[in-house]
Amino acid sequence: MKIFLKMLVASAILLTAYQSQAQDVIHKKNGQVIEAKIVELGTVEIKYKQSNEPDGPIYVVEKQNITKIIFGDGRTEFYGEIPMDATEFFQDQKKAAIKVSFFGPLVGYTNITYERNIRPGRSWEAKACLIGLGRRVVNESVGFIGTYAYKFYKKPTFYTSDMKRSHILQGGYIKPEVFTGYTTFNDIFDGGTNTFERRESFTGGLLLNIGKEWVFDDAFVLDLSVGGGYGFGESYSVILVVPDTGLALNFAINVGWTIK
Repeated sequence: MKIFLKMLVASAILLTAYQSQAQDVIHKKNGQVIEAKIVELGTVEIKYKQSNEPDGPIYVVEKQNITKIIFGDGRTEFYGEIPMDATEFFQDQKKAAIKVSFFGPLVGYTNITYERNIRPGRSWEAKACLIGLGRRVVNESVGFIGTYAYKFYKKPTFYTSDMKRSHILQGGYIKPEVFTGYTTFNDIFDGGTNTFERRESFTGGLLLNIGKEWVFDDAFVLDLSVGGGYGFGESYSVILVVPDTGLALNFAINVGWTIK
């Protein structure tokens, strides 16, 4: 009988230890750890019961508020990525675009911009501006300006847990941009007479742009932006560098097409 009782007690201890080990553990972003029994794993929410209340109420927690779940069988799943920025939502979308200036040729230049998405909410851009390719209406300028920019796409102030971006390249953004180039242009000579001399200028600087980009049917792109910053030299085209002030200004209306 004593042997039987010892075996019964040992079995109860082992069973308790197994049940304790088999429980699921939810780790939340705020540091809270919940010992639970997962009832349902949804795409947005997780339903669970408290481990010490197997017949108690069902609780719900959103996946975006969880860092990980350690399941009773030892398996671990990591969470916490906001659905808006989950890369799986954008696997079938094109991740790059070629854009050109819409009104640029009318004022004396043509620019070509390449944008490549890095991840949801982040892109980089490279732009080549051919000054003089178009109607030359500003000082007969001819030259080249190249720029490089990094785009931070804005998230909405309020969002629900099941929201996602409509397109990986769409949204409001802030865009730091560096530029450098070389131009030649006519300058008035001899105190304001009609005599001109040909001058040249190396230019460069840093801009901070704000803008918004739309993508229609994963194909057509419309990108509007305005910016200001610091510059040196002189430029009278895609980027206006005001002589002797250090001020650089930019305004752009670009249209284009998405590419793989």
